[in-house]
Amino acid sequence: MKIQNAVKVVYQQTVIVVENNPSSSDALEHPLFRAAVFAMVFDDQNRVLLHERAGTNFLPGYWDFPSGHVEKESFTAAAVRELSEESGLSTTEADIELAYLGINLLDQSYVNAIYRVLKWHGTPKIMEPEKCSGMQFFALDALPTKLTLGVRLMMQQQFQTSPAGNTFVDLAGYQQLMGEPFQLT
Repeated sequence: MKIQNAVKVVYQQTVIVVENNPSSSDALEHPLFRAAVFAMVFDDQNRVLLHERAGTNFLPGYWDFPSGHVEKESFTAAAVRELSEESGLSTTEADIELAYLGINLLDQSYVNAIYRVLKWHGTPKIMEPEKCSGMQFFALDALPTKLTLGVRLMMQQQFQTSPAGNTFVDLAGYQQLMGEPFQLT
């Protein structure tokens, strides 16, 4: 496959090439990577906001950060948009910082970016009930047991902003972190 217009991201000596040519039908049908963003929000009691995934074949019943796919926008713009779309909370690109950047090779290849939201406004509420069956703040020592890969990766970093964490997760790494093999339901 010829890549006509690409974004090259160099992170800790790992080169990630993401095709950035929306007019290429091959790029839309067979992207090298999909990109997802996650918004890690804490309240004034240092509890983290999670939502329970529903209506999807990817980890229904698991708790995750508000998240979604990048849609012809920057990663930070996508994180701000997804936070609003899923939780009703508002923030700005200036009020988030990168906490984790990694590659997951599971059923599809993904570049995942987790952002810590430094300032936010509003009251969290379920905005997409077809995708979310619960949403609440959890104390870090009282998290649910069914947590997504992104939440588990941030647990390893004690929820700190430190992009130096594990930057590559394959099927074996997924099983080690999740305690179960990867499967779509």
